[in-house]
Amino acid sequence: MVDLAIVKPHKISDEITISSEGTTIQLSTINKSRPIVCIIDNNGRIVRYASCWLRYLSKAIGKSVTNKTVVQYGYSLKYLCEWIESAKPYPSLSIDEVLTIVNRKDLLDWHDFQRSKSECANTTLHSREAAVKEFLTWLTTLEGGRLRATDDSPWGKNNDLNYVAKKGNKKSPKIISSDQIICLLLSMYNECERCMFHTQYDTGLRISELVNLRLSNLPPISIYKDQNYEFIPLCIIGTKGRVTGSKERITVISRAALNRIRSYHNTVNYKLSETWKINDPNKPVFLTSNGKAWSERNASKQFKSAVRRSNVGDDFSTHWMRHGTAFSVLNSDIGKDYEDKMLTIMSMLGHANLSTTEIYTQISPVLLSRLNVEGNNQNRLSEAEDIRKATFLPPLKHTEKRGHNND
Repeated sequence: MVDLAIVKPHKISDEITISSEGTTIQLSTINKSRPIVCIIDNNGRIVRYASCWLRYLSKAIGKSVTNKTVVQYGYSLKYLCEWIESAKPYPSLSIDEVLTIVNRKDLLDWHDFQRSKSECANTTLHSREAAVKEFLTWLTTLEGGRLRATDDSPWGKNNDLNYVAKKGNKKSPKIISSDQIICLLLSMYNECERCMFHTQYDTGLRISELVNLRLSNLPPISIYKDQNYEFIPLCIIGTKGRVTGSKERITVISRAALNRIRSYHNTVNYKLSETWKINDPNKPVFLTSNGKAWSERNASKQFKSAVRRSNVGDDFSTHWMRHGTAFSVLNSDIGKDYEDKMLTIMSMLGHANLSTTEIYTQISPVLLSRLNVEGNNQNRLSEAEDIRKATFLPPLKHTEKRGHNND
C-alpha cells in the first residue's frame, strides 16, 4: 500500500556543553515550520519524482503555498501512485517510470479506480487531478529534470484540454434569515462564541479568517463610536488559495458588531487571559471561554454542537453563515442597485471573480423584494443591533457575600 509520510521537523539539539563549568555553545537547528513530505511505495521505497516535487513545494511554504496545500497535493499524488501500484497499467515499469509517461486514458482509469474504492464526488476528483496536472507540468521544467515533454501532456500540447474529471456543479446557496442566526446564537453557552459567530454573519469571514483575526485588524474605537458611521471597513488577511501572508482584502463590519466586540473585550475573562497582554496587537479578537486561542477545528466543533442544540437543521455549517451575509446584503438598503450589491458581496466574501458571486443571482431581485416585509429593503445596522440585543450574554455577576453574617 502506497503511503504518504509527513515528518514535522524538530530541534536536533539547541546547545551542547563544552566545559565542566557548564559553558554551552549554540548549535544550528533545522526549520521547524517546514514539514518533510514524501511518498513511499509498498516495499518501503521512496517514490523519487513525486517526493522531489513535494520537497520543491515545501521550500515555497510561506511564499506561494501553505503547509496545508503541500500535504493535500501529497495525498493527491499518493492516490495516483496507489492506482499505479494496484492496477499495474505498465507491469514492467516502476511507479516513477509510469509517472513520466502517464496519459489521458490512464487518468480516466485512475478516476474509475477511485470511484470503485469510495464515493468520490466530481469536485474531489477534479481537485486531485489539478494537483497531478501541477506535478506533471513540473516534470517538464528544468527543476523537474525535463522528464516529460510538453507535447505529451494529458491535457493537450498547450494544456488547453478540459480536465478528465468534470468539475462539480456549484451548490445552490442557502438562504439564512436573522431569526435562524438568533436561534443558533441562543444555543451557545458563552458570549465569546455568540460574539464570534455573530461577527462572522455580520462580515462574511471564513472560519479560518475569523479565528485568525487580531486586535490590530480592528478599526480605532474613535471611529465606530461616531454615530455617523454605520459600517466600518475591516482589513483582513484572506486565507483562501495557495498564497499565504500577502492576500489582503476589505470587508465591512457594522457598528453594532464592533460594540459587541468591545463589550466582550471589557470582560475579565478576555482582559486577564494568561497568554497575551491586554493591549497586545497580536492578541486574537476572539478567545475561548478558557482564554485560549481558537483553532479552526475547535471553532467548527463548537459551532456544530450549537447547531445540534438548536432547531436550525443538522446540515447548517459555518459556511452557510457566509451565504447568510450575502443574502442579508441583497435584502438590504446597501448600494444603489443590484449590481452595487453584488460587488459589495464580492468584496466582503473575498471572491476573486464575480462569477463566483453570481451563484446568488439564482434568486431574482423581484423574488428577494417579495421576501422582504412589504417589499422594503432592511437596514443591516438595525438587523445587527436586533441580533445583538436578542443574543447578548452579559458576564455573570457574583453576589456572594464574604465575611461574618451580621444577623
